[in-house]
Amino acid sequence: MIARYLLCLSLWTLGLGKAHANDIDIAQQLQPAQAKLIVEEFAQSLEQNYVFTDTAKKIAKQLRALTFDHVQSRQGLSKKVTNIVNQYDKHLALVTRVDNEGRHSEESREPWFTELKRKNSGVRQVEVLAGNIGYLEMWGFDSVSSQAKELIDASMTLLERTDAIILDLSQNGGGDGYMIPHFASYFLSKPTLLHSYQFRNGGRFPFHSGQPLGASQLRELPLYILIGPETFSAGEAFAYVMKHLGRATVLGEPSKGGANPIRQFRLSHDYIAFVAIGTSINPITHENWEGKGVMPDINTKVEFAKSQAYLMALQQLAGKTSNPYLIKERTEAMRQLSTQLAVSNANANSNN
Repeated sequence: MIARYLLCLSLWTLGLGKAHANDIDIAQQLQPAQAKLIVEEFAQSLEQNYVFTDTAKKIAKQLRALTFDHVQSRQGLSKKVTNIVNQYDKHLALVTRVDNEGRHSEESREPWFTELKRKNSGVRQVEVLAGNIGYLEMWGFDSVSSQAKELIDASMTLLERTDAIILDLSQNGGGDGYMIPHFASYFLSKPTLLHSYQFRNGGRFPFHSGQPLGASQLRELPLYILIGPETFSAGEAFAYVMKHLGRATVLGEPSKGGANPIRQFRLSHDYIAFVAIGTSINPITHENWEGKGVMPDINTKVEFAKSQAYLMALQQLAGKTSNPYLIKERTEAMRQLSTQLAVSNANANSNN
């Protein structure tokens, strides 16, 4: 869902037109005049708030050219308009707050950040693999809170004695952009400018990592980040930052391609407009991944990325221990991974 892909400064809800809290239309069919009103309000929200003014005018013109001769389904209108605006920006969207059964989305779908807090603040799996390789999977970035910090700190404490870390963001749909500087502080040796938000009026808001967190050896460990088509927004931001700082090797497939922070605007008939009010600027590349996605250093199918990163980590560590038991463990793991990847690649090629 769109709400899962927020790269947040913060979220505001503003009223447009005649929308009020008690002005809720739960009918599943929209009359042509209603659809036209919603699209017009969306066009206005873009013209007044979208980060790129010329593009906003172009999108608004395209939206106003839409014709509605028949009744529209609520979901159909959302999809139609979102498909148009996504050609310009992956964070733009028209969202109905009423589902196909006439229920408000809050009743039928758990809010993204509520689910994150309930499910370990986005930490899905922490494991030490054979050969002493750490693995951490995060499906989202929670809002910065004492709970989220404690869970991430506990995860990093478990991994601090490993010899390399694989960070799996391949299913990371985004979250709170303020968590990125906190999380980056485990992997960087000093406060560092990560990226900045640039706004429509030319103003900028910089994001710096903080003082180093966790054990000092975390700053030296090889770091491998897994991404794919489901990696979005804040998940992409972390991978992009670490890649261009030279701190991580990124493996997998290009990510979804959403780099811009958003605001929500309340429209008539219980619709919400998601509008990007800024854009992310990297201090090294002077651009971002909007519309392109983060490009991996090592291209491989998402389903093979973990095994590929695991094998690379073991190969990089070859000859760096004299412990015969660890050498044996790593040798066996490399043998199994090499066989597994060879079979997987052969099967993939035969299916093409």
